[in-house]
Amino acid sequence: MSDENKALNGGDKIPYLQSGQNTEINEKLDTVKKGIQTFFGDAEERFFQNAGREISEKILLESFVLYRVDLKKTRTHSLYGEAKFKKYLEPVEVFGLINVESDSPEYTAGEGLIKKGFGKITAQVYLSHLEELNAQVRMGDFLYHKGNYYEITDDGSSNISNEYAYGGDRFFYIKIEGVRVTKDKFEGR
Repeated sequence: MSDENKALNGGDKIPYLQSGQNTEINEKLDTVKKGIQTFFGDAEERFFQNAGREISEKILLESFVLYRVDLKKTRTHSLYGEAKFKKYLEPVEVFGLINVESDSPEYTAGEGLIKKGFGKITAQVYLSHLEELNAQVRMGDFLYHKGNYYEITDDGSSNISNEYAYGGDRFFYIKIEGVRVTKDKFEGR
């Protein structure tokens, strides 16, 4: 075993470091291939990415329209930071794995008690697809899917578990969640 691998696998003790002291241990840890990284390289990542996107974008063809709030043109209230009338960037069709669920009548959202039959949407979307569309998803944006509008309540930015990664370190998709809203809320009425 090389000295480099021995140090990273517990063979040698890592010296005590002072706060702010520059260290090379992080760089070594990121470059040494061990565990699944030994068998899962760039070629395998490209294969799974291409196969998954082909299924999502050419076979299943499930999509939603993403309405991103234009933060430069939307005027917000000076005290509350909210905007009743929102301006949107150009809508974008996004493909992904989509699931819609109905919630119980006790479910509450920002506008109060939601009526029975209203629900929530979960969309799993490849990061590379969003990059190609030059689309960044943010909480407060809206989705349109099969006749219903949804306000995004989770933009996927906190998806950090291995569930969203190849080999535990290569993130490839995010899970977006939203709650159904009325067309009036979407249009700011």
